[in-house]
Amino acid sequence: MKFLQRYYLPLLFILLLPVMRNRIEQNLRGVIWSDTEGYYMYLPATFIFGDVHKVPEGSMNARKNEQGEVVIKYTYGVSLFYLPFFLAAKTYCSLAAHHDPVDYFNKDYCRAIGLCGYFFGFVGLFFLQKALRSSGFSAAVVALTLFGTLFGTNLFHYMTKEMGMSHVYSFCLFAFFIWQLPRFLQRPSWKNALLLGAALGWITLIRPTNAMIGLLLPLYGVYSWTELRVRCQFLVEKWPQLLAAAGAAMVLFLPQIWYWHTMTGEWLRYSYEGESFIYWNKPKIAAVLFDVQNGLFLYSPIVLLSIIGLGIGWRNRTAHAPVITLLFVLATYSFASWWAWWFGGAFGHRCYVEFYALLAFPMALFFAKTLALRNIWLKSLILFVSLFLMYYGAKLSFLYNQLPGPWDGEDWRWNWDKIKWVWGYLFKKP
Repeated sequence: MKFLQRYYLPLLFILLLPVMRNRIEQNLRGVIWSDTEGYYMYLPATFIFGDVHKVPEGSMNARKNEQGEVVIKYTYGVSLFYLPFFLAAKTYCSLAAHHDPVDYFNKDYCRAIGLCGYFFGFVGLFFLQKALRSSGFSAAVVALTLFGTLFGTNLFHYMTKEMGMSHVYSFCLFAFFIWQLPRFLQRPSWKNALLLGAALGWITLIRPTNAMIGLLLPLYGVYSWTELRVRCQFLVEKWPQLLAAAGAAMVLFLPQIWYWHTMTGEWLRYSYEGESFIYWNKPKIAAVLFDVQNGLFLYSPIVLLSIIGLGIGWRNRTAHAPVITLLFVLATYSFASWWAWWFGGAFGHRCYVEFYALLAFPMALFFAKTLALRNIWLKSLILFVSLFLMYYGAKLSFLYNQLPGPWDGEDWRWNWDKIKWVWGYLFKKP
């Protein structure tokens, strides 16, 4: 039992590896497609073409400069995660006779990017495990929370099917940030400051709106105005370390700034021309949470346990309920304000994936209260429902792309035939 408690994440990594491989082998080229191709093309441009001006248009919804050259609209933050796996695939292709290393979309490159997302997803779970244990949750509660987060949400989909998308990497960085933050607060050394700043900079580089996680710095573990004043005073006193953290974050942006200036002549650039937060004054909050087009609670209903946990946290002044509530509200408003509030073809609302690292804390609190119940029937019922929600989340991921018709577009809807098909898939298919 102690062996399983200590090593269940590595064992789970090994057990799910063939599942991941089987899922991507069905369409290997799909691993590097659309947004993923946009993140990825920085690497062939640098290490194969040797010229960022020679990027092909591909499937990435490309933008072009005045010279007609493709300007990658995505920032390069995700490609930093890809880099060691890309170089390993390039080296393998150079040594093996059956694949050309210049063919940067061959099967070896696609498998490498798939393994990259799978690996860093587990790295995120590892840091989340450490952060939860440091917060005082028992090993059993942490295990339940990690299993609930992995299998009950669409994190499972983005770790085993669409691993090239940015969200699993942001999840990894969120988990690292929330593990590193109390280390900095308890011991504000230069090392801890630089690590914290680099993590926040990398998070922002991948998705600028995720910079809101920086609110954890003044609000982590804060439950009163007095505690907030003390924290602010602490941060003012540590301004040299915070300045160093900002410098570490800025260093990560320098290659991106260079790329923008090289391609467009602009040092800073909004690369999502024609896409904006058009619903900021009428956010589609209900749709983001409940709509059949990627609504959070419809495709990842286990998150409702985190919401219940937030209520418990507010009452008990624990699980960082105030700041996590604030971040959940801000994130939801941000997603609901975007022109495509469903965020394109996706399984569930993909932009919440990184925020599961935060919502894991109130989920852990919910499971802690559940395991402490004296009523064995009520405890068993709650655990059974929780396990069913894990089954539901993972099983539904396998359904994605099998149901006729794309799961995309504001007007995409379920009909009765689709519902019957899904019911049969979930409960009748072996």
